[in-house]
Amino acid sequence: MVRAKRDPGSRGGLTPDDEARLDPHVRLALATWPQIDPAVEGIVTRVAKASRLLDAEMRTSLARVGLTKEEFKLLMELHAGPQTHGALSRHLEVSTGAMTNRLDKLERAGLVSRSQDPNDRRGVMLTLTPSGAERLDAYIDRGARRERQLLEGLSAGDKRQLNELLTKLVDSLDAELDR
Repeated sequence: MVRAKRDPGSRGGLTPDDEARLDPHVRLALATWPQIDPAVEGIVTRVAKASRLLDAEMRTSLARVGLTKEEFKLLMELHAGPQTHGALSRHLEVSTGAMTNRLDKLERAGLVSRSQDPNDRRGVMLTLTPSGAERLDAYIDRGARRERQLLEGLSAGDKRQLNELLTKLVDSLDAELDR
């Protein structure tokens, strides 16, 4: 397969400043595949990087209160009210076996409790305990504070504009992907 080379004199509509700000992998890709739109690739790259950085910081904050991201999601589901094992597995898109392991650990830590499902004598209802709610609150306090710190470099107007643009991006992706 022969790949078209980008004309070294062509900047694909990029100003020298735009080109200087390109991520190295985008610059390399553009040199090899001229069909790549540098603006689109820049968006995809930056959104993915921001997501990775924020996710890593979330995991760090969760670890400081003794939770994993998966346990946090489970506690958030139970914060809405008691649920069955099967409902939790479906909502969180996890196998029942993986859910059992998580629930066992959280129950041993006193963060969730199990009781008989009043609608199904074979079933189990899971409830967030007061200790579980306290742990969840501790993370929410820490996480919210840390997220504000991480975004201090953006003005209120920047945050509003970024939220509007990201909403537009997500809506566009949902429509394109029929979600």
